[in-house]
Amino acid sequence: MLLAGLIAAAGMLFLLFKFGVRKVINYDIYVDLFVTVLLMFLLAGTFSGMMAALTAGTIVSVLLFFMKRTMRHESYGVIKTDKFPYRKFGWRTHDPKGVAS
Repeated sequence: MLLAGLIAAAGMLFLLFKFGVRKVINYDIYVDLFVTVLLMFLLAGTFSGMMAALTAGTIVSVLLFFMKRTMRHESYGVIKTDKFPYRKFGWRTHDPKGVAS
């Protein structure tokens, strides 16, 4: 059960790294909920499947929490510019939230 949770978490984390982890970790709550619910749906049917899904969801949640507080991350939004049209959409970079400055 624990091994199945580790393997499921590793699979989901590899997919998140393919999407670009700096862009994903800004939306960590939504990603965490999506991964946990998806794994619970996919592994439903037995008690060990549900425990593996919850274990994987916990591992993904903890890793996203620590990545957001230690890595620079990006969010999609409005960027102010000096030239016309003075606003544009794009990726903004944010410093880690856990770093004291």
